[in-house]
Amino acid sequence: MPNLVNEIPIGVDCPLKINAIVEVEKDSNAKYEYVEDMNIFKLSRCLYSSMRYTCSYGFIPQTFALDNDPLDVLIYNNVPIRTSTLVEVKPIGCLDMDDTGEKDYKVVAVPTSHVKDYKSLKDLDPHWLKTTLNFFTHYKDLEETKTVTINGWLGKTETKKIINEAHKRWNKKLISELPEL
Repeated sequence: MPNLVNEIPIGVDCPLKINAIVEVEKDSNAKYEYVEDMNIFKLSRCLYSSMRYTCSYGFIPQTFALDNDPLDVLIYNNVPIRTSTLVEVKPIGCLDMDDTGEKDYKVVAVPTSHVKDYKSLKDLDPHWLKTTLNFFTHYKDLEETKTVTINGWLGKTETKKIINEAHKRWNKKLISELPEL
């Protein structure tokens, strides 16, 4: 099995269409994370609260975010998508937040196979936007050492820039880790 961060391409039409790897299924309260050096999904924790993820949650391969992990992605879809599934998605916005002092963007994307053509956050169910904002505002409230600050929603233009910058950081990191000849 390939390394899902480094060997799965970001997408041939990045940042308009990108690949995403699902870590957490929609409606779950179990947080799974991909462990690169073991090439496996590991249960990180169960949420301390009774809250559940409002969408399938994962990462964008070939990216390196400001929190030193691949860039997070929220996949807007009615049906939960299983952990470890590769999904081609179209980014339409981003949740700007800080997690315990580190910038932690959450790219909002829709599967390219979706029957509706979502173009921006304005096309999404307003209630989903509210519940997702509420979820990320409070999902770590009961964890004593964690704090979350929500800075609001970002549009498609800023989201594309965030994806491109994360992909550039990944390329730079990959090159810096190559053995010297």
